[in-house]
Amino acid sequence: MNYYFGGNEMDTQKRILLVDDESSIRRTLSFGLAQRGYEADPCADGVSALMRMETLEKDGSMPAAVVLDIQLPDILGTKLARIINFKYPNIPIFLITGYADKLNPSEIKDLKVTALLEKPLSTDELADRFESVMAKQSLVPEVIPESVVEPATSVSAYLLLKLDESKNFFESYQKLYYMDNVVYCDATKGEYDIFMLIQANTREQINAVIEQKVKTVEGVKEVEALHLEPPLLSEALENVIHAAEDALHEGEEGNQNAREMSNLVCSYLLLEIEKDKLEKIYPALRLNENVVYCDYTTGTYNLVVFLHGRFYSDIDKFIEEHITSMDGVLRVKKYPVVNLLGM
Repeated sequence: MNYYFGGNEMDTQKRILLVDDESSIRRTLSFGLAQRGYEADPCADGVSALMRMETLEKDGSMPAAVVLDIQLPDILGTKLARIINFKYPNIPIFLITGYADKLNPSEIKDLKVTALLEKPLSTDELADRFESVMAKQSLVPEVIPESVVEPATSVSAYLLLKLDESKNFFESYQKLYYMDNVVYCDATKGEYDIFMLIQANTREQINAVIEQKVKTVEGVKEVEALHLEPPLLSEALENVIHAAEDALHEGEEGNQNAREMSNLVCSYLLLEIEKDKLEKIYPALRLNENVVYCDYTTGTYNLVVFLHGRFYSDIDKFIEEHITSMDGVLRVKKYPVVNLLGM
């Protein structure tokens, strides 16, 4: 519900996107801002906020400012601020938090937000700060044209391998690791001994790699394939995810660096989910700072997630607090990665 007390159509320079997971705060600030002549456009989480920004951009009615809580259920507010700043650099961002004393000042400075406000805050305080900014700068949102994404020219699949315990594990692993078409090859603990990501030009070539190469390696007992497919998402959500990743990976060389950091441990997760909840689960995981990548697959499991953390206990905590509790997640299996080549 949007709040606005006025007789005429809303001026976009009076629209404020309000992002906070606490419904009481959204209601209070929305109602108070409406009394000051502003329209509050409330969102309960980061993905919803990005989707709303996408819609407003298409309608030509971008908000004049964003008020953003740092603690959100899906995307950290600091991360969301980076994304919004990247795509909409002329829109002021006001961060609000009840834990200002626990924040890293240099991180907040690097975000280049307009202001950091502490909870509890009054509507008048927020409106006064906003009006002060309005008076100092011209708030004409800049629309950045989206880059054209070329269609993928290859297909990929995860292979879950079980090896014969009577054979030399390390020799089998080395042959698989250095095989053509292999993007990643990781030894793991659990039901499966090795996770591989392979790539080829067609599904038929993927199947040929499995039958003619992987299965012929001595020691390979069973191979289960999970073929990667594009998740069925709305165009707006796809645009949001691509823009967010462009912002978050600006200046980085890619996900492989995260895999190779020696001070981190990693785990694969296999997730079975309710498919009608995909649009909520997939972006929340893919844009999470603990997730290196999240891939949609066909087969027994719907998602393959690669996590990293300082300790395995951190990964366990993240799974318990952020994944198993997600609405629509039916089953989660964890497979910690063993760094054989670094031993």
